[in-house]
This record gives sequence, structure tokens and C-alpha cells, in this order.
Amino acid sequence: MVLALFVGSAILASAQAPRTQANTRSLSLQECIDLALNKNLDLKIQQASAEIARLTLTGAYAAYVPNFSISARHDFVSQPPDFDPKKPGIDSPYEVKTDLLTSELKGRMPFGLSYDLSALGGEHDARTDFRLLPNTARDYPGGIRRTNDYFSEAGLTLNQHLLRDFWIDSYRQTILLRRKDLKISGYALQFQVMRTVLGVELAYYDFVAAREGLAVQEKALQLKQQFVAETKRRVEVGELPPLESEQAETQLENALTALAGAQQVLVESQNLLKALITDSFQEWVDTEITPSDRLLAVPAEANRGVSFHSALKNRPDLLEVRLALEKSDIEIRFRRNQLFPNLDAIGHYGGQGISPELSGSASDTVHFRNPIYFYGVVMSFPLSNLKERSDYRASKAFREIAQLQLDKAEQAILLDVANYLTRVQSRFSQVGSTRKARQYAESALEAEQKKLQNGYSTTFIVLQLQETLTAARTAEVLALADYNKALAQLDFTRGITLAKYHLDGQARE
Repeated sequence: MVLALFVGSAILASAQAPRTQANTRSLSLQECIDLALNKNLDLKIQQASAEIARLTLTGAYAAYVPNFSISARHDFVSQPPDFDPKKPGIDSPYEVKTDLLTSELKGRMPFGLSYDLSALGGEHDARTDFRLLPNTARDYPGGIRRTNDYFSEAGLTLNQHLLRDFWIDSYRQTILLRRKDLKISGYALQFQVMRTVLGVELAYYDFVAAREGLAVQEKALQLKQQFVAETKRRVEVGELPPLESEQAETQLENALTALAGAQQVLVESQNLLKALITDSFQEWVDTEITPSDRLLAVPAEANRGVSFHSALKNRPDLLEVRLALEKSDIEIRFRRNQLFPNLDAIGHYGGQGISPELSGSASDTVHFRNPIYFYGVVMSFPLSNLKERSDYRASKAFREIAQLQLDKAEQAILLDVANYLTRVQSRFSQVGSTRKARQYAESALEAEQKKLQNGYSTTFIVLQLQETLTAARTAEVLALADYNKALAQLDFTRGITLAKYHLDGQARE
């Protein structure tokens, strides 16, 4: 018995001994939420995902970025003499050097127009050997004709889709889908903020309950220690039989076991809270958190109709599902467009120039003295739209699935709201009943202890009432914690968690 009293006193002292000031930090629920919004790892992951969605949308606009290319090239051809069956003589050998510079600017517009603006310029330097044809060779010094001229060309080619790919094509479809994905990522981040705040709320209430539960077990241990000491004294003076002392010692050992369990629950609940409010658990592992908020039972007024409306309007996860439905509509729009044949209006206009002088060739091209143009329409279509029609019907089926998923999500959310409304009412009534039960248990124990002192009761009854009081105190703490947790979960299901803490749904830097 002495050993039990010593161990109990040591455990109680260690539980009550304050940590050093450097390792103790008092935090309110609001402060824990603020820390989580800055440090929570799940929030950081979701924030990075939202940034990826933004960059993906930005990259989708690259389809409309013009592409410019330029090239320079030198060609050399040495053609040996050859015969031509249609001519009496032979084709004279020649050498041609060609220098060519080309440039092109091409791209597309968001309404199905493709453009190609191109220009080229170059020089031909030819050397023809007519010495195998004596009659012709007399006309050129040494029988060699040297020819040099400059050439250039510039023009604009347009291609406008009139049916397929006119009001929507794969590029515009991708951009529209990426816009929806960006909104979805924003709602996903907002929902993650809500889940993080809810997680902090639940962990904080569990932590406060664990501390108060530990205090309950400490009080129970003190009662058992006092009772054991009193029982031992009365056994020694012969007022009680030795069996009474053994019963008291048994209950003391049970109290020690319960206290050790309560300490474990406290450590684990504190660690869970730390994991939510930091991105480096190692830095907090030796810090003792002291909650500055207590468990209170503030009555909540919640109308079911208003709560339903709030949930359907404010839940970010539900807004995500609605955006998924809108993405299905975009897919249907694109697949419907692909049922049409390809009908394109095409056109080109440009100019060319050839001159012994570079300036002359360029002037002819720029002033379109030798114009080149064409225009027309091109139509093409498969003999069977089997794939396109199948894709279109499949997109409508996917849209129906998305609608059913939306209906299912709405129903699940309304069910949660209804359940938590009932739970809040039930938990609030339990707070009142457990408080009264604890008060009655305290009065009953006090009265029974007086009866035992006067010889009108037994140790067994007093021990039973001590256990009843401990259970009543524990039940009251749990009822308060459960009520606050139910309120937090109700606010979450109604989608008002962020508004309650005046948050914008974004993780903080």
C-alpha cells in the first residue's frame, strides 16, 4: 500500500509539474487555426496543385502564339553534259550556285482562322559551258556564259474553317476545360482549408477534453489516496476489518492505471494537434501546448431549411462537382461540332520579282508588280461518321453520369446536414444531463463519506460512489467535447466554416 501511495504521488506530481517556460506554449483555437493555415502540409500540397492548374491554363494559350522561323541556305549543282532525245545536240554542262533566305510567320486565331505570312529572297549564279556547241560558244567569251539574277517572293495564305472547328475546336476545348480545372482547383483549395480548420477544431477539442480528463483522473487518484490513508488508520485502530483496506488499495491501483491511460491519451491528442499546425513536427516535439480555451456549451440555433440552402450554396466540394458537369457540356459541344464536314475557305495573295539587281527584285515584290493569288473552298468528309457519332453519344452518356454524381453529392450533403442537426441537439441535451449527474454524484459521495465516518456505511459503497463520480465527471467532459465537435462538423457540412472564422479559403504564405 505504501508503494502504491508513493507511485501515485509520483505520477500525480509529474502530471502536475509545469514544464519550463521555453517548452510551454499557450494556444487558443484561433491561434492553432492561424498556424495551420500557414504551415499545414496538406494545404501546401493543395496550393501547389492549384498553381499547377493555373500554369496549365496559361500553357493552353500557347496554341495562339505565332511561330516565326527563318532559314538561310546555299545550294550548288554541277550538271554534266547529257543528251536530249528531242534535240539534235546535247544539253551543255553547267554549274549553279543558289543562296536562299526564307522567313515565315504562321499561327491561328480563336475563331478557326489559320494564317501563314511568308517571304523569301535569293540569288542564282549560273555558269554554262557551251564549248561543246561551237556555233553557240562564239557568242560568249571563251564559250562560257555567266548568268546572275535575284529573285524574291512574299505572300499571305489564309484558311478559315466554316463548319467543323469553326465555333469550337480542340484548342478552344482545351482552354475551356483548363479554365474549369483552374476553378475546380480553387474550390479544392478552399475545401482543403475547410477540412484543415475542421481537423484543427476537432483535434483542439479532443486535446482540451484529454487535459480535463486527465484532471478528472488526478482528482480520482487523490480521492483514492485520501481514502486509503483514512481506511488504513481506521483498520489500525480496529474500527474496520483488514479486508476494507485491501478493497481501498485495489481501487487505488485501478486509479493509477486509469491515470496512466489518461496521460497517454493526452500525449497522443497533443501530437495530433501539433501535426496539423506545423510542417516540422520535430521542432514542436518538446513543446508543451497549453490550451487557453475551455469547453463551453453555447446553444446553437439551426434551421433545417436554411442549413440545407447554405450547404447547397456554399460547399466547395459540391461546386467542384457542378463544374465537372459543365466540363461535360463542353465535351458535348465539341463532339457535336465534329459531326460536321470540313468546309474551309482558302486564299492567298502575294507578289514576286526577278531582276539582275537585288533592289529591283525586292521592289517588284513589295509593290506586287507580279501578283500571285488564289482563292476557293475545300470540302472533305468521311463516308461514314461512325467514330464521331460514337464519341458524341459517349459524351452525352458521360454527361448523364456527371449529373447523377451531382445529384448523389447533393443528397449525401443534405443527409449529413440532417444528421448533424440531430446530433447537435442530442449532444446539447447530454451536456445538461451529465452536468446534473456529476453534481448529484458529488453530493452523494459527500453524504456517504459522512455516513461512513459515523459508522452507517461501508467502504465498498464509498468506493462505488467514488467510481460513479469519476465516471460522471468523465462523461461531462466528453459530452462538452462531443457537443463542440458536433457544432464544428455541422458548420462544415453547411459550408460556413470559413465565414465563421472570416477566412477567404486560401492558404497563407
